[in-house]
Amino acid sequence: MVITKKILRQLDKAYATRIMNVNGETNYLIATEGHGPCVAFNENSLEEGTVWGGPGGTMNIVPIPGRENEFIATQDFTPTFQAQESKIVHGKCDSSGNWEINPIMIIPYLHRFDIFMLNNKLFFIGATLCEAKDSKEDWSKPGKVYVAEVPDEICKPFDLKPVLEGITKNHGFCKGKWNNRDAYLISGSEGVFVLYLPENSSDSWESEQILHHEVSDIAVCDIDSDGCMELATIEPFHGSKGLIYKHIDGKLTPIHEHEYEFGHVVWGGKILNKPSFIIGGRKGNRELNCFYMDNESGQIKHFTIDNAGGPSNISVGLKNNSNVILAANREIGEIAIYEITE
Repeated sequence: MVITKKILRQLDKAYATRIMNVNGETNYLIATEGHGPCVAFNENSLEEGTVWGGPGGTMNIVPIPGRENEFIATQDFTPTFQAQESKIVHGKCDSSGNWEINPIMIIPYLHRFDIFMLNNKLFFIGATLCEAKDSKEDWSKPGKVYVAEVPDEICKPFDLKPVLEGITKNHGFCKGKWNNRDAYLISGSEGVFVLYLPENSSDSWESEQILHHEVSDIAVCDIDSDGCMELATIEPFHGSKGLIYKHIDGKLTPIHEHEYEFGHVVWGGKILNKPSFIIGGRKGNRELNCFYMDNESGQIKHFTIDNAGGPSNISVGLKNNSNVILAANREIGEIAIYEITE
């Protein structure tokens, strides 16, 4: 296995990442959570373009399904713990590579969100870190998860409806399969919750709680290929442990643990066509590790992708026969790509 790192540029407080198609070509988008820009790089030429120059405060960039060249992103989530005016914006790139950014609506403390299709209609699902704050350490007003149909005129405000409430430090957010159903997993101080997508937009959202202790970030992947999803977590909030859970005798049980400082990245999927979890920490030795099941020993092993970056978020893509990891290495103000080949 060969891991090649390439630094694209420096970006203070690099945070949000997204790999998406723009005018028929793969682009790497990265934005700062501080005051500053969102930039894009062409995958092949690595030519840099500006998506916006400011204001910054971006937590997420989410492509719109079925609409190449378009996304929804957050802005003004800054300062991080005074984000009452955070908003979502619509971005669209024209054939010349110029981006037009228009505001949609203010959603205070919107931390994670997604856009999905249901019955041929677009829907928004978003989780707020909290509902309001009086100070940085004030967690007295728990966050919620909201759902809304996205109007045809996409820059019109959405009609938000809460489907899950009362989640303190509402931080983890992951789309995947759970119990063989399409779902979103949400985590906070109270634990991990599963929200199952309804069959019809008029149906109620079904939820269940699968862990009952504080969890910061989450991802799912069938790491041992037995047909049942495993769960990877960072615990507690911005915590010191990366864990992998498996259903054993009907109970989610930790089967692997790795120490981190300020854990923040958790991703599940395939690396070199092998089911894997990627878990990373922002401080200390700033590790970014890939965990996989060793078929011969039946044990979870890992290799280190980097131990100097301190990533806030990553996106994973394919390029020919390799995997590409786009990393916002926030702690050193760096945008980097890692190419992993056999």
